[in-house]
This record gives sequence, C-alpha cells and structure tokens, in this order.
Amino acid sequence: MSKYDVNELKKALLYHKVIEWDSDHLLLDDGSKVAIECTEQDCCADAWGEFKDVKLDAVITDVKLENERTDNPWGDEDETVNSVDVVIYHNRNRIATAECNADNGNGGYYYSVGAVRVKDVYYTVVDC
Repeated sequence: MSKYDVNELKKALLYHKVIEWDSDHLLLDDGSKVAIECTEQDCCADAWGEFKDVKLDAVITDVKLENERTDNPWGDEDETVNSVDVVIYHNRNRIATAECNADNGNGGYYYSVGAVRVKDVYYTVVDC
C-alpha cells in the first residue's frame, strides 16, 4: 500500500479524456497538461518517468498507484530506485500508465521526490 494519497490526483484527472500524448506528457480535453517531474532532489539523486500504452478518447474513471517496487540496478547495495506505476483507467480498462521512478543517488546518500503535475499542481507519487 502506498504512503501517498492518490485521491487528490484522481480528482484532478477524473472524467477527462486524453486527446494527445507522448512519453513526456498527456494533454487532456480541458487543455490540462499532465507530466512526471522531479520536485525535490539533492546532489546526484533524481526522479523521472514516462507515459506508456496510452489510449486516446476514453474518459478517465479511476487512477491507482500500482506495482510499487524497489530495485538495485547498479549493484550498489546502498543505491536504490523506488518505482511505482500510476495507472489511469476507463472503467476496468487501462488507458495509460505513467512509470515513475526516484533514486537516492551516488552510494545512497541523497534523496529525490517524483510527482505527477496536472496544470501547476504537483501530486507526489514516489520518493527515495
């Protein structure tokens, strides 16, 4: 279970349609731009993400944080990457997935925070 409350993000996205997308952003039918951004970090840490498997013109009816995981991709036991998928649904069908990541930098001494930005509001979804 995520420590982040997705309800406010859900309220920002519900009942809109994705009309355009690329791996960096979604554009909703009301003109809102949705992006994944690093909102806090120090030194060598970073947060990032990308959108995948987006289907256009379906109304967003639910948003969930799924598949939370911690990985050690560089073999340094102290440096980790936390990841979560922000999955956007139309009824029970996935219509978009935002793969969001945050790492704790060189040797695990640092931190980062990743968020989904809708218009100018940031909704934190992952940190490390």
